[in-house]
Amino acid sequence: MNHLDWSVLLGEAGHLLAQGAVVTLELSALSLVLALVLGFLMGVLRWSAAGPLKPVCWLYVEFLRNTPPLVQILFWYFSATVILPNSVLLALRPYGFPFVAATFALGLYHSGFIAEIVRGGLNAIPRGQYEAAEAIGFSLPQTVRYILLPQLLRIIAPTLVSEAVSLIKNTSLALAIGVTEITYQARYIDYSAFRGVEALAAITVFYLVLCATVAALGHALQRRLSRNRRRLA
Repeated sequence: MNHLDWSVLLGEAGHLLAQGAVVTLELSALSLVLALVLGFLMGVLRWSAAGPLKPVCWLYVEFLRNTPPLVQILFWYFSATVILPNSVLLALRPYGFPFVAATFALGLYHSGFIAEIVRGGLNAIPRGQYEAAEAIGFSLPQTVRYILLPQLLRIIAPTLVSEAVSLIKNTSLALAIGVTEITYQARYIDYSAFRGVEALAAITVFYLVLCATVAALGHALQRRLSRNRRRLA
């Protein structure tokens, strides 16, 4: 500990970590939005799907859940030039292709887990409520929005918060393709100034504070949903 120099974090190293923290927050927020949208969509489809759509939903979820997130990040980074048309690649260039690839990969990866969380939550709701909604003429979107979704959020809120925290931590894997998030900056500080311990200590505190804040917000949301349920009852 006598050889540590914490003042390095007040200079250029601290500036780099601050820039990396902003990139981490942006990457986490965009990936989480994508994961929630795709996860809820695929979860509802897998819960209600029948016929040929059911194995497609199963394949989507199982493929994403059973391949490592780092592999998916590398896959989209190196293969997108083959999969995507040139017009799309040119449109994504101003945003930084590594950042877009990491956002897409993390959003897809966690959408597979969220889809299973949503499906499990829907299975926990008595089937009779869905059948009653059908009997009075509700469409599937109306049933999900007005009957199932309010109950679903209360059931799956704790698990969704855990998944959000996991996504935030997985953003550190984006350093593998050169995304300048906070872990990438800590490694750069280690290579350039040989102050890796100080930088790693700083990003550890950053992740602890960020993840604890998300967990606290999720807990507050769960308590509010529970109070609303008791009030309605």
